[in-house]
Amino acid sequence: MLYFIFTVDGDWKQYFDVNLSEDRRLPHPDTLLDLIQCEIDLAQHSLDGKFIHFIHTSPRVRTFFLEEPFMSLWKKIISNKGDIGLHCHEEDPYKEYYFQDTAKMDRIIGECLSYLREDGLDVIAYRGGFLAFCAELIPILERNCLQFDFSCEPQRFLVHNQTVVSDWRGAPASFYRMSYRDHRRPGSSNIFEIPIGSYQEQYLYFEKSSAQMLEVIASSLKEKSNKENKDIVVSALTHTYEYSKDKDIKSIKDKISVLKEYGKFINLKELQDIIEGSHLKG
Repeated sequence: MLYFIFTVDGDWKQYFDVNLSEDRRLPHPDTLLDLIQCEIDLAQHSLDGKFIHFIHTSPRVRTFFLEEPFMSLWKKIISNKGDIGLHCHEEDPYKEYYFQDTAKMDRIIGECLSYLREDGLDVIAYRGGFLAFCAELIPILERNCLQFDFSCEPQRFLVHNQTVVSDWRGAPASFYRMSYRDHRRPGSSNIFEIPIGSYQEQYLYFEKSSAQMLEVIASSLKEKSNKENKDIVVSALTHTYEYSKDKDIKSIKDKISVLKEYGKFINLKELQDIIEGSHLKG
């Protein structure tokens, strides 16, 4: 069986625009509240409420999304059968990247999760900004009870000023239990990787892929699942800034409909049930 997990990274366009002033790169609360509500409405309409919103935190806005009125939206997502995750953009975009500072990452992840969990919000998923990850993060996720990482884009290799930001070369194309020694390999850690769905270095990345390409990817994954007689679980990626125009929202809905022809969308509880029934459980 082929399963999809629909994800939204809670980023806004201006964050990435290095030509703007610092003030203009900050998020506008009313705009972001409206966009996130659009995510929720779309998920209710097309996904029975099932999606993950990955909450943005970064040096530019450390706790902006960890306070009201945003906390009420995270509770709404969970009550609608969706999930929330933590999305750490530890960088100055296109200039410096800090995710390999594991002491810093350990502190930030713990502090951000405390905001959410103290308000009764269950968080078990993580995704790095720019899809950044390294094996040293695995024990940090374990200590913080984050069971799932969604940072993998198979074959991705991003380097900035000789610093490796994201390296997923050779990673599996379906969910797997990570190795402590190499996050791109199956192993015995307590963290499961859920890669972005892919085929021949094309991805279920809604902003960059046409509906026709998504169909090619989904068809190939479905064929692989049938041929190997095993479950495949992958994620599909969108961003909060993609929900600002009606035509873009319609495009997202249309692309979801395409994927539904080949697989089923699930939430994290259903993913846990699949793992319990698979050979990956331990």
